Amino acid sequence: MTTVHAHVHHCMTGTTPLRIADVLFTDDAVEIGEYATVTPMFGIVTGGHRERAAEMAARCAEAGPTAVLDAAERHVSIPYAEVETIRLYEGGRFGRPKLAIDTGEGPPYGYRIHAPVEVAALRDVLTDLGEEKGFDVELVAGVGFSPRESLRRFLVDR
Repeated sequence: MTTVHAHVHHCMTGTTPLRIADVLFTDDAVEIGEYATVTPMFGIVTGGHRERAAEMAARCAEAGPTAVLDAAERHVSIPYAEVETIRLYEGGRFGRPKLAIDTGEGPPYGYRIHAPVEVAALRDVLTDLGEEKGFDVELVAGVGFSPRESLRRFLVDR
């Protein structure tokens, strides 16, 4: 694999079940490894999502970021030529930050970030990468939740 410029650990997407993922910004593409599924009752409430994310973080520390993709139940690769905009939502006072990758085709790939993250620092790294690769980065206040967009993503399994 090429260089990883940013690795966003312990993200979640979907409705029920939720999918736990890591998002890697490499030299060539955005690589997304969805490595576990959890339900609100048996994954979120019991802390199962934190355990699975910790297991993946340990695997990543031992074997490198490619271990995330190797262990993924689902691997999505989005070449930068297809990425139009990456939106980072700050999360607000009560929400979590969110990363949305808009390809222009269908709804964006949306991931809530459950790991601690410095949104401004991530924005800076992605802005530099976007200038090189040809996509825009937007920082947006709030939680980034739209029932309509959520339904669109659900219908196309994003």
